[in-house]
Amino acid sequence: MNEAKRSIGRSGAVIGAVGLVGLMVGGAAGCGEAKSADGCSGKSGTICSWVGLGGEGAFNGDGLSLRQSALYWPMDLRRVSDAGTLETIIGTDEIGDGPDQGSEVTPPGVLGTTVNLNHPTDIQFAPDGTLILAAWHNHKLRRYDPTSQLVEVSCGKGPGFKGDGGPAAAALLNQPKSIALSARTGDLFLVDTRNFRVRRIAADAPQNIDTVVGNGMPGFSGDSGPPALAQLQFQKPVDNPEPGGAIALDDQDRLYIADTENQRIRRVDFQANVIETVVGNGTAGFSGDGGPATAASIAYPRDIEIGPDGRLYIADSDNHRIRAVELTTGIITTVAGNGVAGGTGDGGPATEASLKRPFGIAFDRNGDLYIADTFNNLIRKVAR
Repeated sequence: MNEAKRSIGRSGAVIGAVGLVGLMVGGAAGCGEAKSADGCSGKSGTICSWVGLGGEGAFNGDGLSLRQSALYWPMDLRRVSDAGTLETIIGTDEIGDGPDQGSEVTPPGVLGTTVNLNHPTDIQFAPDGTLILAAWHNHKLRRYDPTSQLVEVSCGKGPGFKGDGGPAAAALLNQPKSIALSARTGDLFLVDTRNFRVRRIAADAPQNIDTVVGNGMPGFSGDSGPPALAQLQFQKPVDNPEPGGAIALDDQDRLYIADTENQRIRRVDFQANVIETVVGNGTAGFSGDGGPATAASIAYPRDIEIGPDGRLYIADSDNHRIRAVELTTGIITTVAGNGVAGGTGDGGPATEASLKRPFGIAFDRNGDLYIADTFNNLIRKVAR
């Protein structure tokens, strides 16, 4: 995997990051608020390229319009302000782990543009506007204050596994890839990839961390039983795998997990203390559209989101598709991608377009779908 790093964008920003993350960022506007000269028609179900030059991945500087800005393997996406340009808020031109002096580990932190990163993979916004960043190869979570523009480490001194039952600030993580915030409690959930666990950081002081899913051993087991005893498998057991694993919460605080190497989406009901498979038959492939999601084949799902329509959306990465599951009926369908790796189809129906290993998905407040079309180095938009 290419180690070249990219930063995370500032107000008015969307950005491709590191061989991994993607979109971001500042301000209160929802994703998609910025206007771009990409010809997106807004006709329901049509797809267009919204951010990026396409072609080879690159970084060509800040201050450019969305379609003039090169991306490098966009992996995730969230929000962009009305300005419609890209600026850096976290990151430098160097691969690393924070500023050399390590001063971001003590409050109030350091200026975001002095912080070296190594493979940021996910971002979330807290209700107060604070940005939370998972840096996969840094084994840390960082928080960015948009007012002060300062960054500090909030969890992780890794790599390793330590800290359950104690303050998150003292814990060790091993490649945290995906994060999710509970709108009900404010608790933060994270995929601790190489520890084969999902951990939870309590919102209340002293913000303790605990394992809530996974027994720490790679594999597949545990359906219909307690989530803490289940086995998960997020990425291949090699030195430098592609990042796997993703999580999302529904409005009942049930946790959905993209169990990537197990070719399944699993759901945890914490009140019932049960984990179960809701998508995928365990075999990598493509099948099942129009039928029960549990009988369908998916291929290395790398992101999931609960859409504004209540459906579960899946970046079915190696099928070059985005699929959706109606959770009340369990029926799965394709909503974008024709299954052929490519970058065609702008201006037409999303289901007839070609994608190339999409790794990330998100929605704006209007219900439009955004796709990190990762290997095309584009962000594409599907009108609601």
